[in-house]
Amino acid sequence: MIGQTVRLSFRAIWSQKVRTVLTMLGVIIGVAAVIALVALGNGSARSITSRIQSLGSNLIVANVGYNPFAAGAASSTTSAPPSPPPPLTQSQVSALASTKGISAAAPVMSGTATLGVGSSTLSSSLDGTNGSYSSILGYHLADGRFLSPLDVQAANPVIVLGSGDAASLFGNENPVGDIVTVNGMPFHVIGVLASKASSAGENPNDFAVIPWTTYNQVFGSTGITSVDLSAANHANVTKDVGRLEDKLLGWLGSTQDYTVTAQSQILSTLSSVNRTTTLLLGGVASISLIVGGIGIMNIMLVSVTERTREIGIRKAVGASTRDVLAQFLVESLVLAGVGGLIGVAAGVAFSHVIANALKASAAVSLPMTALAFGFALAVGLVFGLWPATRAALMRPAAALRVD
Repeated sequence: MIGQTVRLSFRAIWSQKVRTVLTMLGVIIGVAAVIALVALGNGSARSITSRIQSLGSNLIVANVGYNPFAAGAASSTTSAPPSPPPPLTQSQVSALASTKGISAAAPVMSGTATLGVGSSTLSSSLDGTNGSYSSILGYHLADGRFLSPLDVQAANPVIVLGSGDAASLFGNENPVGDIVTVNGMPFHVIGVLASKASSAGENPNDFAVIPWTTYNQVFGSTGITSVDLSAANHANVTKDVGRLEDKLLGWLGSTQDYTVTAQSQILSTLSSVNRTTTLLLGGVASISLIVGGIGIMNIMLVSVTERTREIGIRKAVGASTRDVLAQFLVESLVLAGVGGLIGVAAGVAFSHVIANALKASAAVSLPMTALAFGFALAVGLVFGLWPATRAALMRPAAALRVD
């Protein structure tokens, strides 16, 4: 009986091909929009998460400078921010490194410099730091060595190139031992970092590293305002952040003069934002499914009107109210189901096409795909119920009198 009902439903739908396609368009667009938007949102979030995780979940960054989000910070609309706090000293950086739960610390001075080899030059990010930098941020060496304590102590003119800068300046040649100019000053290349995967539209390989003491000679004395630290135990990161904040508060005297941020806290916040964004995108796109459901209901009402005499004949020869109800409900479900399947295929395809066009990434969510398809079926069932009920409750005598 069920098989016969399904066959009758397909036959009735197939008899009106153009109308069927137009009816399914709302469902197709709705399902495709849900899948594509959520896939692009998930892909973007995963790229950012991967970029953050590549720096290490144990990473803690301490910055010295006015923090407008601290409790009691001056409002930008009512008063000017206070003068910046003094930079950290080397002894204070060492004190941060010796904090309980901290395994390593690296002062970081960041800027932009012009690197040159012969007639070739490029503008690159340049970090001044110490030997702990690579292990804290998860960089490995492809060739040569990294900065040593002696390089920092003597302010040696040595440089470690990221793989991107090395390729831009030297091509496929090994640059270790060669000379690179930094803002016109000669530096010996002592190492090349191994390549990291690009994500979130950023290339983590286009930069170079020199000793922080040498950085002061190139750019002038700027002082230490940022320190990267590594927690010994990921489980105790929150406590480690509290200890670092206590030390900075003791030195600087105000919570407005520093920020301490753990990568794990950023990841937690990002996950929360991603969940909210995914629900929002899915909710907005689901409106198209509801519009598609209204289209199904309208067409099914038209179909019931056109087939009034057919309904009367079926009832006259013994079809029950439930049989007629089931036939029209199945027709509505078939419209929604076929449209949903086409929408799933279109959504997956569109998400990858758009991601490739934008040079982004897409991550199709199987649970969200199943939910979108299930919602399409639910829409077909709910919006097909009224037309099906209207057909099922027709009186045979009245239906047969309709021309």
